[in-house]
Amino acid sequence: MVFEAESDKIPFFKQYFSVIILAANIIVFIWQLSDPTGNMHIEAAFVPSDFFQGTNLWTLVTSMFMHGDIVHIVMNMWFFIIVTDNCEHAFGHILYLVAYFICGFAGSILHALSTLIIPVWGPILANIPSLGASGAIFGLMGIYVLIYSENKFYLPSSTGTSMRKVSAGYFILTYFIAELTYAIVSLTDPFALGQTAHFAHVGGFIAGAIIAVIFKGVKGTSYKKKKS
Repeated sequence: MVFEAESDKIPFFKQYFSVIILAANIIVFIWQLSDPTGNMHIEAAFVPSDFFQGTNLWTLVTSMFMHGDIVHIVMNMWFFIIVTDNCEHAFGHILYLVAYFICGFAGSILHALSTLIIPVWGPILANIPSLGASGAIFGLMGIYVLIYSENKFYLPSSTGTSMRKVSAGYFILTYFIAELTYAIVSLTDPFALGQTAHFAHVGGFIAGAIIAVIFKGVKGTSYKKKKS
């Protein structure tokens, strides 16, 4: 687990859409658990082949709030809480919400496109539902690394017995490089590293980074002077 090493004095509960998105993910997960069939409402997940056929496009949205199990949602929401308040504070509520959804859509779309270039397994993967907030959260990480790279995080040491302080830039870029590597590996063996849609993470991150570059080009460093 990663922790913020220093208080950035940005109160999470004043970032309204972050709170709403967190609550929505939890509510949707409870709804999934209530599925009497035990399939966790998989019909609302994103299926690449449907996307290419122009059907069930609404799942681009619903899949962003769904999770496969308790570990999945806990890990995603942990990272979400770490980075989301800074992003919403810097961008403002409406721009933040737009950016969040753009990153989520970009993640799903790149995942879908990857099924077109993965040999042998591509057509099979195109019919497997995908779900999770990871694409959007990686997008927030792409934004965070460009506007708050100097912030500090605590990471567990290799032995797990102590914590070490690293910059947000170091942690997030290292994490992204790992995901990019996993995505490349998945081109030849998509199940070698589990069933994670790594291209969704890469797509979300790239979209977030592009949005952050445009934002900084327009706003400069004025976001750092905003009152909490």
